[in-house]
Amino acid sequence: MSYLRTRWVIAGLLCAATTINYIDRQTLSILSPLLRKEFHLTDQDYANIVTAFLIPYTVMYSLGGRIMDRLGVRLGLTLSLAWWSLATVFSAFARSGFSLGLSRFLLGIGEPCVYPAGVKVCGEWFPSRLRATATGIFSSGSSIGALVAPPMIAFLTLHFGWRSAFFVSGILGLLWLPFWWAFYRPLHFHPAVARGDIADIEADRLHQQPAPTYRELLRHKSIWGLMIARLLSDPVWYFYLFWLPDYLQRERGLTLAQVGIYGWIPFLFADLGSIGGGFLSDLLVRKGIPPPRARLILLAAVGVLAPLGALAGIAPTLTTTIAVTCLVAALTQCWSANTATLAADLVPNAATASVFGMMGTAGSLAGAVFAQLLGFIIGHFGYPAAFALAACLHPIAAIVLWTTVKQKRLEFT
Repeated sequence: MSYLRTRWVIAGLLCAATTINYIDRQTLSILSPLLRKEFHLTDQDYANIVTAFLIPYTVMYSLGGRIMDRLGVRLGLTLSLAWWSLATVFSAFARSGFSLGLSRFLLGIGEPCVYPAGVKVCGEWFPSRLRATATGIFSSGSSIGALVAPPMIAFLTLHFGWRSAFFVSGILGLLWLPFWWAFYRPLHFHPAVARGDIADIEADRLHQQPAPTYRELLRHKSIWGLMIARLLSDPVWYFYLFWLPDYLQRERGLTLAQVGIYGWIPFLFADLGSIGGGFLSDLLVRKGIPPPRARLILLAAVGVLAPLGALAGIAPTLTTTIAVTCLVAALTQCWSANTATLAADLVPNAATASVFGMMGTAGSLAGAVFAQLLGFIIGHFGYPAAFALAACLHPIAAIVLWTTVKQKRLEFT
């Protein structure tokens, strides 16, 4: 197999890994009403289980890149995916809310490592002119996983019981491992790569600025703006990811089978929002608008439309609720795509992964805190209050970005 084909196969393997990643994490939310009943969980108990996942996820988002650098992606991602797959299998043997929370804690240790691993591989195997495309392919697995999970989990649960859903999801990751271990090698040691291929990529890297340190990055108000914006906005995505299937079953009366039929639709629109949001901001760039300003225009549009999400909690019909959640899912992923691209517009290529990790840590930390707040709000005031609160966050985050982020590339000395 040639180098040109090999690198796209590697991107495909990474896409499969992120697909499995999202199937594993979404199993809990789809099964939450059933698990609540079996283990006698309150809203706060469920919030604690979600937080048990997000706390280690927050820490490992930043540490994952360092682990990949130390061990290498071949071994590092193998260990990471084996860890989270076994944690998912462990969930199948839960006998209480505590043991379920423990398995989710273990899941949160392994899952975030796939993202810095993917960024590192794309940076190693692809020249800059193809790197964004490769990164988009591997990261699209998150939306694919969110699409696949509802019908898959519903089918397994209805035919074989809820424990089978965790078990099969975990086994999928273990089945992926032999393909990764057999196929992937670092660029300089892969048999499909010739010396001329390596020279092409190395020449591309000569034109890149050296990576600034964390201290140098944090001297810029724009970096703080990006982190604060993710801190404010990421909880909305986590709310829809972890609580929407529960809401549809408990408040809107859907059965598990109906969640399997309808629950994937908002995540289809999330995928469309990610691709469409990137396309629209790139279109503005092609029309002559500077890249940072083009991203900020799209982010402002999200901030204007996001308050419509409050209608999901009070909509008179299920159809209206699904329509509103589809809109919000598209907006959240349009936001995610453009904040990530904005970071790449502002800092050298060598620092993009570092800034992305800092933004992700801020976002998942806020998600953990917001999960606790949601447990209280939903338990005392109901889902309409939770949807209203989530609808307020993107407008505030958009204001933060427009008042802190410079609309030109940052300079580091």
